[in-house]
Parts: sequence; C-alpha cells; structure tokens
Amino acid sequence: MSRFNPHEHAAPVYEAASVWVQNCLEADGSLFLANKSLWTKELFDELDLYFVQNLDEGEGNFYEKLEAQLSRCSSQGKQLMAEVTWLLLLFASRITPEKKRSDIQLIWSWSDEDLDESHHLLTKECLGGIGHTGTAYNTHRWREYVFFINAMRDFKSKSLVERRELTNEPWKFNDWLLSVVDGENRQLRHILTHLVFPDSFERISSFKDKKMIVSTLRDIPLKEVNKWELPRVDHELLNLREEIEKQRTDPIDFYLEEFVAQWRPTKTKKIRNAQTLQGSSVSVESNDEPVEPVGRNKRQSLNTILYGPPGTGKTYETARRAVAICDGQVPATRSKLMKRYAELQAEKRVEFVTFHQNYSYEEFVEGLRPETGDEDSDAVQSPGFRLAPRSGVLKRIAERAKQRPARLTSQSDYSDKKVFKISLGRAWNPEDDNIRAEAYEEGIISLGYGGEIDWSDTAYSSFRAIAERWREEPGEAEATGKNPNIEFINQLRNELRVGDIVVASQGNRRFRAVGVVTGEYEFDLDARYPHRRKVEWRWQSEDEIGLEVGDIYESNFSQQSIYQLYPKRINWPTLLAYLEPDATSDLHPAHVLIIDEINRANISKVLGELITLLEEDKRIGALNELTVSLPYSGEAFSLPSNLHIVGTMNTADRSIALLDTALRRRFVFEELPPKYEVLEGMVVEGIPLDQVLKAINQRLEWFLGADHLIGHGYFTDVQDLSDLDGVIGNKVVPLLREYFHEDLGRVRAILGGGDSFLRRERIQIPPGMQLDYEEPRYRFLDNYLELGEYGPEAYDELLGIPTEQEG
Repeated sequence: MSRFNPHEHAAPVYEAASVWVQNCLEADGSLFLANKSLWTKELFDELDLYFVQNLDEGEGNFYEKLEAQLSRCSSQGKQLMAEVTWLLLLFASRITPEKKRSDIQLIWSWSDEDLDESHHLLTKECLGGIGHTGTAYNTHRWREYVFFINAMRDFKSKSLVERRELTNEPWKFNDWLLSVVDGENRQLRHILTHLVFPDSFERISSFKDKKMIVSTLRDIPLKEVNKWELPRVDHELLNLREEIEKQRTDPIDFYLEEFVAQWRPTKTKKIRNAQTLQGSSVSVESNDEPVEPVGRNKRQSLNTILYGPPGTGKTYETARRAVAICDGQVPATRSKLMKRYAELQAEKRVEFVTFHQNYSYEEFVEGLRPETGDEDSDAVQSPGFRLAPRSGVLKRIAERAKQRPARLTSQSDYSDKKVFKISLGRAWNPEDDNIRAEAYEEGIISLGYGGEIDWSDTAYSSFRAIAERWREEPGEAEATGKNPNIEFINQLRNELRVGDIVVASQGNRRFRAVGVVTGEYEFDLDARYPHRRKVEWRWQSEDEIGLEVGDIYESNFSQQSIYQLYPKRINWPTLLAYLEPDATSDLHPAHVLIIDEINRANISKVLGELITLLEEDKRIGALNELTVSLPYSGEAFSLPSNLHIVGTMNTADRSIALLDTALRRRFVFEELPPKYEVLEGMVVEGIPLDQVLKAINQRLEWFLGADHLIGHGYFTDVQDLSDLDGVIGNKVVPLLREYFHEDLGRVRAILGGGDSFLRRERIQIPPGMQLDYEEPRYRFLDNYLELGEYGPEAYDELLGIPTEQEG
C-alpha cells in the first residue's frame, strides 16, 4: 500500500489527515477548537471575498500581504485560514515542523486569540511531513490557497450525502478535484488525493514524476503517456504497485533508490563503432565520458580566452577550466565534473555571463539604478526615488573573492537551525559605529526596542505575554502585534534559539558579519541597546561596505531590526563558507568569472578604466598593484589575484585580428580547433562521422578560411542515421546559410555539389524577358522536409564516394 514511506515517519501524518477529514471535510468543525464550526461555506465565502478576489501577486513578504488582505475578515475567518495553512503544509517534509507551527500561529494570532502550541496536531510528529513539494509550491503558495478555497466552496455547497460519497469513493473524489478550476495544474490536488485516500493514490505531488514512472516501468513512450488524463495515470500507478508488491511480498515506494534509478536514469551515450562497416552493429554504452585530470601544480593564467569555430566544446571547456582552477584538479568523469561545476556556481565561486552588442560598463562593473526610501534600518520609505550605485557582475565577484574565507571541511548539520537578519544600528550612520564595535568586541547582538523592561522573566516566554505587558506602558494600550516593541522583542527573546544563525546587515542590500547564537536573552539597563544575546561571530567583513546580500539570500533584507529569513531563499552553499571559515588560513579561495562570447561586446566600452587592472602584475598583492576610483560610487577598487577570468570567442563571429589590441595584450589565447579524433570509430550505417566533418571543413576552409569551420560537438551525440540527418538539416545547413549569406549555390558545394541535399533547378525565362541565360533556383529535398531523412546515398555524395549508378 502507498502508506509505506522509507524516508519519514508517516503514521502520525495520516492520523492527522484522518482527523481533518472527519472534523472538517465531512463535518464543518475545527482542527484546533472543540465544539466550534470553522469549515463552513459561509467562512470560505469570506476567504473568497477578502483573499481570492483581493489577490496581491506582487513582491513582498507573503504573510505581511496576507495579513493586509485578511484585515477585514472575521476572527473565525482568520482562524480558518490558519487551519487551511496547516493542511497545505502537512505533506511537505522539507519545511521544518517549527517553521510550520510558527506560520500557523502567526495567522491565528491575527484573530486576537491564542492557539495552544501543545495541541497534538501541532506536534513535531504530526508536522514532520511525508514528501517533497518543490520550490514552486512555496513560491506560488497563493495559487494553492486559491485552488483550495474554490474547491471547498464547491464541496461545502453539496449535501451531506454527496460529501460522504466523495470522501468514501476515491475515484469520484479524484474526478471532483479535477473538475475544480486549475485542478490539474496544482500540486495540492495530488497531495489531497493521497492524504484522503493513501491506499489508492501515490505519495507523489508531481504530475511529471507520475508520468515518468508509468512511462519507464510500463515501457510506454513518454510522448504517449503525456497525452493521458490524470485519472488514467493514477489508475496505472495503482496497478503497477499491486503487481510489484504481489511479486515482492513487501511494500514499495517509487522513490526508493532502486526505482528512481529506473525512471530517472542518467543519460547514456550509444556509439556505433567501426565494426558496423563489416555488417555487425555493436553499441557501446557509457554513462560518463572520461576527462583528463589536471595536476594541482599546473599554473593557470589569470586571464584566458578560448577561441575556435562553433561546436568545438568551448563552453564545456570553460566548466572544466573553472573546476581545475578552483580545486586544482578535475573529476575523472564528465558527469562528476559538471556536478562539481554546478556546486561551485551554487557557492558563487564561479559566475557566468554572456556578452552581447548592447552589454555595458554599468552592467559589468558599476552603474546607477533608481531606488526608493533609504538604507537605514527600520526607516520609513520616503516618496520619490534616487539614483544609487549598483555593482555589476565583475565588481560583485571581485568583492567576494577578496573577502570570502577558506572553508573548513565540516560535517556540521544546520538543517534544524533558523537564520535571522539583525541590524547593528543604522547602516550608514557613524554615530552607531560604537554599537557595531561593541557587538564585535563583546560577542553580542543588541536591540533598542522594548523599552526599559527586563524581559528575562519566564512569564514573557510567549508572544501574548510580551504584548500584554507592553500594552501596560503609557500610551501603548492600543499597540498591535506589529508594534516593533512587541514583535522584535519576541523575535529576540523567544524565536531566536541558542545555535541559530544571525546575519548582521549593512543596509538592505549588504551583510557584514555572520555568527551563531550562544546565549539566552540578557538585559543590561546601562547599555545604549539594553536587550541582547551572546553571539560567536564566525566572520566579519574586512571593510565597512560588506558584501552583497544576494550572495547568501535571494532577496534584499527587509527594513526591520530582527526577523527570520525564509529558509527556501537562503543560499546554504555560500552561507556555510562564512559560517565555517578556516581560522588557520589567511588564503582566499579561487574564483572564476566566465565571459561567453567575449568578442561580441565593445570591450573598451564594457571594461573602461578597469582594463588596466586585468594585468597580473596590477592585481592586489602583485609587484605593481593598482587601485582605481570608480566613477559612480567613488569607491577605491582593485582586482584580487585569486580572481580568474576565462572568456570564449567564436571565430566565426569575429576574427582575433580584429580584437582590441589592449585586450589581446592582457589575455592568453588558446585555440580549440575541431577534434576529428573524438569522432573516430563513430559510424552510423557505414558512414564515418569524422570523415563527414572533415569533408565539410575542407571545403569551408577553401571558401572562407579556418575561422569558419564547424566543430565536432555537433556530431558527438549522433546515435543513428536519423540523428545524423537532424544534425545536417537542423544545425549544419542553417549555419552554412548564415556563413554564405543565403548563397545556396555555395551551400550546395559544401554538401557535395549534387542534388542529394539541395536540388538545383532551372526556371524558365518569363515571356518578354530578353535574356540569354537562365537563373538557377535551389530547393531543399522534399523527403527531408516531409520525412526527416536523406538516406545513405546523400552522405556518399558528401564524402565524394561514387554511387552505383555513377560506377
């Protein structure tokens, strides 16, 4: 049965779902309140009015927007929204129980009533989750709310008999959910069928995964399964499960590694070798293509451009080069290398940018961008906007390379830790420098809100207790839960736990320190900011500016003194570098900036005065170290010696001879020509692919020169004649037409000069035209346009092999 879960303790979740079905779905009761009706048609109509018909899809904190949307809702409506949130989060296993409970309690608090956090449906076991939902389920959660509210309004309109029929008939329930607007596209639709009928529907929230499993295990082409309706896919999954479990006698889960390896396989490459020429078809399968290791002592130039014609593997070589620079060696297989390359990108040690004709200095180095408000913590945004300097990709990675520490090899687990943003005074106010100095010297974080009240008493261990006490202060009787003296003190005292992580902000767009909380709340009346916690600072910026917040978090910081960052937006691979620095090392790890199509931009315009800084002897710490003043921010800027720049250049676009002389002088150029040896032994139906490429390139060199060849990369994935036809028809021919500016006569010559690929026809001279010659016309072969195939004879013509008729 599909209740079996090899990864999570699922029984409490199914028990909780059963309570919801009985109390809330079939009846109109409540999850958390006995003898109270919340799940009613009237209250769902209220949520429809104030939420569904009042959507705010813009940027900003989801819960702040939700609170505003529900501000006119009744207390019961807000409580219902909290219980709906409980259901939406019940399935998800990658959201911690603490985070789920916090979100539910937050919404419930808007009703001005307390929610018992010890309720059995809010325990860690009930909220542990049973499956993955993916990022979109969280980033587009409002869509799931809309779908569910629409579904419940329809369900609650039905008679009690109809409701019970739906909750007792899995396939009728399935069809009904599908009939709700947007039902097929919502993950919650898959989640609900499983939670209500876990013996009939799989623990899978992705329609794509469901179709992949059916396609692979039933050996049905995916394009056919993609045409199926969702109920058919669900039926087939149930049949598959029953058949497999009957053979095995033990329960299965389609996310077990043995099944995942089947329906989510690594792409294999099939190569036909030269034995095909003798009539035997031999296939060699390989999951990984070996690559050459690079020794750690091999010195890499700081500035390199890889150049060559299209298809010679320049982009792949940049990935290989980046891994070699960062690690000193590369993995022995292609798949492992690309995995490591992706990890380095996630850690932001490797950046990739593509130049184009309109690429500018402002995008690459620094430019002015409009912004509203100011950067001071907790400041109210002012009307209008101002132009402020914003860093480009080069400046961002240079700053990171200067300050990012070497990281310890650690097995520490931070999965249960929360991350908080904390302001250490106003960002750009020198008067607050002493607050920051005190924080770093004494190892603390401090807060000025909360008045002169000592909140250390255990009586203030809840949000409600803090709120009630603060409302006793003069003039604060009407203070809401969003009052910073309530909200921020609750964050500092109750939400922030020992072991949690704090990131000290520098305005809204930068951070300057990372630490771990080591002590409970303390009160010091003599201090300027009396409310504080002990912190072990793990990393501090070397200058006052700090680093871009985008390095560790997907959005700008909010203008609040303290709040928890959304876990899904945290870039853990990068944050861990600052959280676990190697204190024994003064070295900063290597960083790589890859510039694809470097010759397509106006280099002098893009680099400006920084072209001088590229030289290795002008880098930080070099003999002739040089610093320039940036025009927009006025900051002193230099390039670190651990920043490597690797560019690619397509010689078909622009010859090296035409490049800016200053650029050529500062880069090492490495040619990547077509490698015919890569294609040796790759033969399809008697056609050697290396000879096909050689024949095309020999003719191209005669017409256009060596800069306009084509590379081996076009042919490396060819497995059969159909693949080869596709490469010629869809990749090579369009490139040739571009090379020759639609001179199809020359394109025909490159392909062998005959009619197999491009037929030459003569058109009769129109009446009245006094011409003594006929203009030829060319058209592509009908059988390729209609059937997608040329035939082996066409390649004989391309290779110059006489046909039987000619013979």
